[in-house]
Amino acid sequence: MPARNTLSSGGHLGAEMGEQAEAAVITPSMLEEEEQLEAAGMEKEREMLEKARMSWDRDSSEMRYKRLQHLLEKSNIYSKFLLTKMEQQQLEVDVF
Repeated sequence: MPARNTLSSGGHLGAEMGEQAEAAVITPSMLEEEEQLEAAGMEKEREMLEKARMSWDRDSSEMRYKRLQHLLEKSNIYSKFLLTKMEQQQLEVDVF
């Protein structure tokens, strides 16, 4: 039985030592590198969001321009239609 107690307490001590060893493995340079990588990732994400926003703005402006062009074209067609109708009415009035 004493051998078992030694093994179980040795296993417990081994786990504690493993945790301490793991904590010692992370060095300040590792933490600094992790911070730098995180900052680089944040910067890259910010750049991607900025590009997406600029693309959205450009596409939005193009869409508004195309809509305006379409409305102007419809307005022009309607104006010509009205002019034609007015000329027809004028001709009918002149005939009588």
